Amino acid sequence: MEGQIDVSQMASGDSVVIKTYIAVDGANQRLSDSVTLTGAQSIPIIRVLAHTLAYNAKFRVTVTQTAGTIRTFYYTFITEVMEVI
Repeated sequence: MEGQIDVSQMASGDSVVIKTYIAVDGANQRLSDSVTLTGAQSIPIIRVLAHTLAYNAKFRVTVTQTAGTIRTFYYTFITEVMEVI
């Protein structure tokens, strides 16, 4: 699983928190990473690095705007299913 989040619409006064969660035990999602962005971003695409996960890891990403004018954040994620041969 990996993806990109477009934060190009952020401006002065905006604040966003991006978090990723993984259920290592297959049931309980736990915070695995967190980043806070403030103001306009000089690099407008945030990359969520590739994660190799068990099928039941329940990977989740949240984008929460905590300050500023409400913005739209476009994103794309891909999943590659690996099989045992």
